[in-house]
Amino acid sequence: MPRIGTVIRDVYRRPGADALPAHLEDHYGIHVAGMTKLDTGVFRVDRDNGPPWVARMSLASRPLARTVQDAEVLRFLERRDFPAERCAHPKPVTTLGDRAVLVTGYVPGKHPPSDPATRRKLGDLLGRLHTMATEPGPAERPAGSLHHLPQYEGGPGQDLAAARALLADLDGRVPDEHRPLYELITELLPGGDDCHGLPEAFLHPDPVRSNVIVTPDGPVLVDWTGAGRGPRLASLAALLHSAGPDHAGEVLEGYRKHTDLTGEELDRLEGVLWIRPLWLAAWQCWLVCVSPKVSQAFVPDRDYIVALAGRVRDGR
Repeated sequence: MPRIGTVIRDVYRRPGADALPAHLEDHYGIHVAGMTKLDTGVFRVDRDNGPPWVARMSLASRPLARTVQDAEVLRFLERRDFPAERCAHPKPVTTLGDRAVLVTGYVPGKHPPSDPATRRKLGDLLGRLHTMATEPGPAERPAGSLHHLPQYEGGPGQDLAAARALLADLDGRVPDEHRPLYELITELLPGGDDCHGLPEAFLHPDPVRSNVIVTPDGPVLVDWTGAGRGPRLASLAALLHSAGPDHAGEVLEGYRKHTDLTGEELDRLEGVLWIRPLWLAAWQCWLVCVSPKVSQAFVPDRDYIVALAGRVRDGR
C-alpha cells in the first residue's frame, strides 16, 4: 500500500495524460480531434467519427477491478433508466500504464444554477435514487465514502478513517505554527458518526451541484466513481452541505417526494454531517503541513453544522 503522500501527489498531478489520445485511438479505432481537461484526470475527448466522450484516468493505486465495477454500475443505472452518464463502448475500461481508463459518453449541458428550483430537483433526484431497487453485483458494493484515497473506499466510515490516517501521517512533523490546527481537528474527529446501522440504499457518494449536468431532458448525475450501496444519510448529507442551513428545506422538499428520514437518522444527523468537513479539514491540514505552496487550512464550523442539523430536524 503506497504512503498517503504518494497517493495525494497522484491526485493532483495524474501524469500520463499526454499519452491518452494515442491510447484511445489504438484501442478503439477512433481519431481524437481534440482533448479538453474537465477536472484532474478527467478529459473531454472530441472524435472525428462520432459524438464526444469523457475519459477518466484512475489513480495508479486504485485497483483495475474497481473501475470495471464503476462501468457495471453505469450499466445498472442504464437498465433502470436513471439519468446518468452511459458507457461509451461495450468494453469501456482499458489500462494505460498502471492506470485504468473508463470512457463514457459526454453529457452536453451546464452545471445547474444555485437556486431553489435546482435544490428541489436535486433532492428529488436523490430521493428517487435512494428508493431504487439494487441487484447483486457492483451495485451492492459498500459505498458512501469519497474515492480520493483508494485504500479508504467503502462506507462513509472510511472517510473518517482516512481523516485519522492523514493526521497520523503527520505525527512528529507538524510545524509549530500549525500545531493548534492539527490538535483541534484531532479533538473533533470522534464527533463524526460512521453511519453504522442506519438505513441503506443505492447511492452516489457526492451528489452535489458540480456533479450534475442540466440537459433538455432534465438533470443528469455524473461521476459515479465508487457508487454502490451504503447509508443513504451520508449521501444526503453531502447534498445538504451544498445547500446550507438556509436552503436545506428545499432539498428536503424534493427528497420527501420519495422517502423520508427515520427518527434515528434525524437523531444522528449532526454526527453524519461532521464526516465531510472533518475529511476535508484533515486533508487540508496535511497539505498545509507538508507543502510550501499551501498556506491556508481550516477547522470545521461547529455552529454551521449544528444549524444545518437543526433546520433538517425542524423540517425547514
